[in-house]
Amino acid sequence: MMQNDRIVLTRARDDVRTVLRRLIVSGEFAGGDRLEEVEIATRLGVSRTPVREALIALEHEGLVRSRPNRGFALVPADADLVRESFPILAALEAAAMRLAGARLAAALPDLRTLDLRLAAATRRSRMYELDHDFHRRLVRDCGNARLLALIEAERTRAQRFDGAHRRGMADRDGSRAEHRAIIEAIARGDTEGAARALVAHWERGTGVVVAWLERSP
Repeated sequence: MMQNDRIVLTRARDDVRTVLRRLIVSGEFAGGDRLEEVEIATRLGVSRTPVREALIALEHEGLVRSRPNRGFALVPADADLVRESFPILAALEAAAMRLAGARLAAALPDLRTLDLRLAAATRRSRMYELDHDFHRRLVRDCGNARLLALIEAERTRAQRFDGAHRRGMADRDGSRAEHRAIIEAIARGDTEGAARALVAHWERGTGVVVAWLERSP
């Protein structure tokens, strides 16, 4: 159980992992920062053992990396990782949409509402959250829990190295236009067209995010 950022010692390793994942993905730590196990243990009110176990698990998730004799550090923003990861997300989400098929029609009201909220959002973090929610709603009704878990894991990794917490959305208007193309295809009952529009959306997004990363300090 968790109380704010402190841990009650019940399955401490898993709880530490959950808290650290949230802090990392939200941008609490800067990319490349060394993660001090003693400081984290003190902050969370646990021993170093569950902290180290959690960091090892987060390394397998692709959020941190270990360095010989130097402990753990965050995976920094990385354009090459974006080029590798975004096509994976495109393929996984498109597969989920194809599995959902006619069930995608039930998502239309939610997708349209999320698009309007995205248009009105002013905070970068809120824009990213709404974009994430749009994509999550697209795949939710695929009926394959394992596929959904893979998508969520890959998306969480991408948040670490694609600059999400600073970027928000690098091209909101362009992304919204592509979202609407996906919505229109679903409304026509064209599942395959919607899936192709989604893949094109991720392909263009790769270029947009890479360009943003390469010009960011």
